Amino acid sequence: MLSNRYMSLTVQTIYLIITGLQLVFVPNFLLSTFGFDETSEVWIKVLGVVVLTLAVLYYGINKYGSTEVVNLSAWARFLAGAGFLLLVVSGQAKSTLILFSGIDILTAAWTLLELKKVKA
Repeated sequence: MLSNRYMSLTVQTIYLIITGLQLVFVPNFLLSTFGFDETSEVWIKVLGVVVLTLAVLYYGINKYGSTEVVNLSAWARFLAGAGFLLLVVSGQAKSTLILFSGIDILTAAWTLLELKKVKA
């Protein structure tokens, strides 16, 4: 069972599990859903494995991490979201990538709000 010490990290973990499993087992379903070209390259599945690994790390951060590590995880998600946005703005990725950026940015902001409540 996922710990909900920080609900935002629980949501992020579930999002990463779902995305990672789709990238490993049905990558073209996920890609076509968001308007990206289908692929038969193994790299999309490699990315899925990396995403699943991140899910394990977020679970661990949520369950065992200090507030400093939780804070760092939020800033890492802001960085990922900004990176996705830059890829779209520079014309290197389709605008649907903003949806993934939005999830990372929203859960990061949510985590920072949860941290403020813990400090209060």
